[in-house]
Amino acid sequence: MNRDSLVALFEKCARRRENSCHCQEIFVIGDLHADIHCAKQWVSRTNLLDVQSWSWRAETSALVFLGDYVDRGPSGKQVLEFVRNLTVSFPRNVLAMMGNHDLYTLADALLPSGATRFMGAAVKDFAYAFLHPEEYLNWIPELEAQAEDLESLLPSLFAALQNVYAQNYEAEVMLQAGRRSQTIFDWPPLRFNSTMSALLRQRLKKWQSWALEGLVTSGLAEWLAARPVAAVLAGVLFVHGGLPSALTLRQIQQLGPGAVVNVDEFFSSGRKELLEMVHEVVTYRGFHGRRGCREVDQALHLLKDDDVQMIVVGHTAGKTVRQMCGDRLVAADSSLSRFYRSYGNRYCPVQVATERHGTCSRKLSPCAGQAARIHKGRVTLVSLENVNEEL
Repeated sequence: MNRDSLVALFEKCARRRENSCHCQEIFVIGDLHADIHCAKQWVSRTNLLDVQSWSWRAETSALVFLGDYVDRGPSGKQVLEFVRNLTVSFPRNVLAMMGNHDLYTLADALLPSGATRFMGAAVKDFAYAFLHPEEYLNWIPELEAQAEDLESLLPSLFAALQNVYAQNYEAEVMLQAGRRSQTIFDWPPLRFNSTMSALLRQRLKKWQSWALEGLVTSGLAEWLAARPVAAVLAGVLFVHGGLPSALTLRQIQQLGPGAVVNVDEFFSSGRKELLEMVHEVVTYRGFHGRRGCREVDQALHLLKDDDVQMIVVGHTAGKTVRQMCGDRLVAADSSLSRFYRSYGNRYCPVQVATERHGTCSRKLSPCAGQAARIHKGRVTLVSLENVNEEL
């Protein structure tokens, strides 16, 4: 598929989906950030899916993912495939939202300047928070893998990254030359090995290209682009970040299922505002601020015709699911990814055999956090350790 003609970048109009189930309960899984192991554990924990027969157990139950399937961990491809397969197999029961990391990944894969418009540089070139180096292992063609010197190059890259982190300097360093003055090649051991540095520079560009092209050729970019930015299901508004108070109902209605748009149109004068609005919605954190509950009530008032009583968001991480504003707001990003829970935004080696120090010497945490179950306007917190009798 030609990336310049990729259609369905965003579904528009936050309204009830015509093919959705008549839900009596909804399970909500927050930001997964490239952890396929925990993703599968949480889906299994809902008991909605018989994994062996790949059949849905409860027709009046729905499963909602809040976005941010990629970045910070090594298995973004596998998480995307897993969630995509669920939405394709059970379209009436599984809803997968768009997150800000998903938007950045799409921009890097589809647009010549990548996510520069949003982040000042392509996010593939950041030395933290975005495309984890071990993600490249998922995209290197099998015939090329033996020639890629992975056993020597990736450990050297991780060693340099850990030296950057030891100085708390990651915000000033890029993987490739960009808007900041330093790159990872200015740090040891790469700084003192010109042969290794030259080879890694060459390989890194190739690995990044394979990863981003693979998203397109696999169909994952097309699927990811079709994720709604906002959606209403059973009286609950789901949105990754939040709804800025300046948004009008008409603007909110542009963010869900609707017309098909060519990707280039978003950067023309007629579509630029919509793209910027999408970015603001998936990154918004105003609901968590001092005036947050007032903004929640303003949004609920705008959506009163849909009888929306609750808003559920991801994006703003905590250790647990948080219920706020008299249960009118549920913050469901509870750091489900082991990599984020253990290392934050830093890229630490997981599969690659290399020395670990500093932040990266921490033991990888087990799957933890919480999911949420919504039943008749009531929220029950779900953990992996303790099975609530109600469930």
